Amino acid sequence: MDGKSYEKLQKILLKKPVKTASGVAVIALMPKPYACPHGRCTYCPGGIEFNTPNSYTGKEPVAISSIKNGYDANIQITAKLNQLHVFGHDATKIELVVVGGTFLFMPKDYQENFIKSCYDALNGFPSPNLEIAMENNQKAKNRNVGFTIETKPDYCKKEHVDLMLSYGVTRVEIGVQSLHERVYKIVNRGHDYNDVIDSFQISKDSGYKIVAHMMPGLPTMTPDEDVNDFKKLFNDSNLKPDMLKIYPSLVLKDTPLYNDYLEKNTSRILTKKCYMYLLKQKNGAKMG
Repeated sequence: MDGKSYEKLQKILLKKPVKTASGVAVIALMPKPYACPHGRCTYCPGGIEFNTPNSYTGKEPVAISSIKNGYDANIQITAKLNQLHVFGHDATKIELVVVGGTFLFMPKDYQENFIKSCYDALNGFPSPNLEIAMENNQKAKNRNVGFTIETKPDYCKKEHVDLMLSYGVTRVEIGVQSLHERVYKIVNRGHDYNDVIDSFQISKDSGYKIVAHMMPGLPTMTPDEDVNDFKKLFNDSNLKPDMLKIYPSLVLKDTPLYNDYLEKNTSRILTKKCYMYLLKQKNGAKMG
């Protein structure tokens, strides 16, 4: 079979073409569960007691895969590379996304071993240390062209950003959730608004693209306050992220927020209609 015929057949047999439509294959993976140093955000499911990373129930596809593979970075990535190849995808350009909890509060030696295992998996062989693994990846068949880590504002200080730079991270996702001090206290977020400002400034100064996570519908927030948060996020010169992820607030079982709702009924639940209103207002807001 000649080259053109093979390419034609490959396109016909390709499964889930959207996975690599951009020319880059995205692989999400999870580190093992660790307890947050500040305690637990009231809305957060998962955790060590459930053997799932913080903020995940364990039923999501990425969580199921991570649990199945023992949270081993090498095994997780190798399994997904094999899946991409079986489905007929070009996996020469890979973007890695580390999700599930706040990776940067974990022990430094665990972080380095986890990141090294990521590069080892892409390279197809182990390297003696992280620096050499990153160098080897420059000529590997499966090259890392993007690396994203999720974190909290209080774990996005200079020392944390310097660590990300040493890991080859290219984009940072910051869990902002709200822009109100009272909400941080109510949900036990573990940081304040100044931490949010600092995390954005330090990340920008280091050349990072920022993805802001926002969570409308948190306790005591009104729809209008949520809309104003979106407007401020994209118009305040201290903020202005490059991208946005919206996680509507949910009251899930086995969370402090769920217990609070049952005992005090103080947690307001937004309806689907209300969330559609928020999205409409967000899209109509000036995103400077």
